[in-house]
Amino acid sequence: MKNFNILKLSLVVLIMISGCNPLKKMIQLSEQQQINVNPDPILMKGGNVVFDVETTLPVGMLPKGTSYTLNFEYDGEDAGSLEFRASDYPNSSTSVSTASKSLSIPFNDSMMDNIKKLSVIGNAKVVATGKNLNTESSDVADGVNTTQRFNQAQNIGTIRSNPGYTDAEETETTTVEFYFNQGSSYLRGSEKKSDRGEQFSAFVAEKNITKGVNITGAHSPEGSTKVNESLAGRRAAAIEKYYRAEMDRYDYKDEAGEINFDLLPVVENWDALRRVLRASNSLSREDRSQIGAIINGGGSFVDKEKSLSKLSSYKTLMKEVYPDLRTARTEVTTVIEKKPNNEILAIAQNIVSGEASSEALSHGELLFSATLTPDLKEKAAIYGAAVKWGGTWKAHNDFGMVHIQLAKEEEEGSEAQLKLLEDAETQLNISLNKEENIEAYMNLASISALKYDFNAASDYLNKAEKVGSDASIVQNILYNSQGAVSIALGNHEDAIGHLNKVSIKGEGQMKNWNTWIKMWSLWRTSVAHLVLGDSNSARKALDMIASTRPDNGSPIPGDWYYLVAICDARDGNSQGVTNNLRKAFAGESDYDFKSKVVNDVEFNNFSDAVKAAMN
Repeated sequence: MKNFNILKLSLVVLIMISGCNPLKKMIQLSEQQQINVNPDPILMKGGNVVFDVETTLPVGMLPKGTSYTLNFEYDGEDAGSLEFRASDYPNSSTSVSTASKSLSIPFNDSMMDNIKKLSVIGNAKVVATGKNLNTESSDVADGVNTTQRFNQAQNIGTIRSNPGYTDAEETETTTVEFYFNQGSSYLRGSEKKSDRGEQFSAFVAEKNITKGVNITGAHSPEGSTKVNESLAGRRAAAIEKYYRAEMDRYDYKDEAGEINFDLLPVVENWDALRRVLRASNSLSREDRSQIGAIINGGGSFVDKEKSLSKLSSYKTLMKEVYPDLRTARTEVTTVIEKKPNNEILAIAQNIVSGEASSEALSHGELLFSATLTPDLKEKAAIYGAAVKWGGTWKAHNDFGMVHIQLAKEEEEGSEAQLKLLEDAETQLNISLNKEENIEAYMNLASISALKYDFNAASDYLNKAEKVGSDASIVQNILYNSQGAVSIALGNHEDAIGHLNKVSIKGEGQMKNWNTWIKMWSLWRTSVAHLVLGDSNSARKALDMIASTRPDNGSPIPGDWYYLVAICDARDGNSQGVTNNLRKAFAGESDYDFKSKVVNDVEFNNFSDAVKAAMN
């Protein structure tokens, strides 16, 4: 034991005496080290800045008992390290030593202020004693690529509920059946004075805006096909005559001539008989079975009627069943009368002020009225009234949604914004407690995104997807939001998958809305491809935006030209960089691109092209 301690002490002393020599030699040899950083500039991906380092040390740089650590910094902040231990490289005296590592640092907004450098300091150390020496600091990468910020993940869409009311033209169908005696097309006075007849007359008296009248004349099976066809047609005509007489009675004047009557005689209609049989209590199960076998079997219409006439149940059939087949079914399609939009909004304003009862509008009309004003505070007041006097999940969702929209107008992170988001969250949770709905989940995701909590936003969007929706615009907003959040989380392939699901559907205004959502999805797709290093796919997505835009005369925004300029820079096209940056500077945008481009590492190698664009 004593000899061992002496030997151990001697070894330590020897290392201490000779320690400076290997450290100095390591520092000298470090000048030959090769450090590759990929990508260069380092890249914002998700909420982090990521990069790979691969380092090769020269022969003899790792003497026994030593280590060498590369410590990376960005703007004075620790950016990770890569360590070489001599014990891991037994052949370092005769061959080079290579190691690689993926590193990341949290992103912060200061990284966008100006172009800074990723630097490295090497530290040579004697492991046993801890004695060490540092190299000089050296730069290994130029700045941070923040192109991902064009995703604008914090600004995903909010969505209101379908109010259940629309100002678009809607129709409804009013149906009445008049019955005739056997073989007759005469509309009896008893039919006109029946409850059905009185209700129909009252309906005509209301002078509803009528789109058309369909009258289907029918008959019971007895008689020849020719006779029955004539009879069915005459019954339909009898109802048209009666209808027109009622319009004259109530002074329709020229309006009557604009109403289209479509008369349809139905002949050999066994389906009607089947329906009446199923509803009849006058026949036994055996009787209905016998009748069914005949009408479902072969033979002509006349042959089937002859077979039916031979049944013991035929008298009951004639007395109890056939009369219900001798009809003329009248279907009147009318336009649903609606209040003018300005009247709806005025009433809603009176409800808010207390000058009108909440019953002055339907709940759907009240929710719809909020869409008629661009003023967010007025919208909030209307939705607040809907919550107070209706309290449906729709009202609470829409009240929460408008709070989010108001929050977006406040300074980011301010007390006012946070209060509005808190109130919004309360309303949305109430909405979900009343009924699970996709809209509230999506709006909660919007709140989380505004707070840069993209994990929570992703969870809410996943819940929204499980609820689902048949509305194409809701689906598209969901897919677009999922794409935005996936980019923010660094899941760019997933993002592209979500964004590719956005499609242009519908007609009119709906198609227009879906077109704009599609353009947003293509924009985010181009950003995702750029982060992945695929400028070709990014350019294709940008080209699709240009071809998808509605032909409304509005100019292409500067943002589009700026991303195209980035694609040009990636492809080494100096002239393209100049041309598209010029257009970006001149176009509409929330960005000051002339200031942004100065600190944008995408254009590090294109200073002349940038200067030309500036001039």
